[in-house]
Amino acid sequence: MQSFFELPHSQRFKVYDAIKAMNCDTYKSGGGGLLTVAVAKGKFSELSHTLETLGLKFIELYKFPLGSDKPAEHLRHESYGQPDSAWLVAVFKPF
Repeated sequence: MQSFFELPHSQRFKVYDAIKAMNCDTYKSGGGGLLTVAVAKGKFSELSHTLETLGLKFIELYKFPLGSDKPAEHLRHESYGQPDSAWLVAVFKPF
C-alpha cells in the first residue's frame, strides 16, 4: 500500500486544500501512511466524495469523546444526546 505521504506534493496539496475548503482539519497521524481528518459538522459525505476524486479511499470512521482538547466549535459533534461532545474522525488511504 502506498503511503499518503509518498504521493506527489501537488496531489497532497490538492487534498489539503480540499480539506480546508470544507472547514475540516487534518488530525493526528493515522500511522502507516494514512490520512486522518477531523470532520466538520455535516461535511462527511462531501469530504468522502471529494477525497475519492483526488485518489483517496475512505477506510474507517471514529467518533470519540472530547478530552482536554478544545477543537473549534464546527469540529464538535453530538454523542449520546450531548451536543458538541465528540470528535468525528475519518481515515483515508491512497487507492
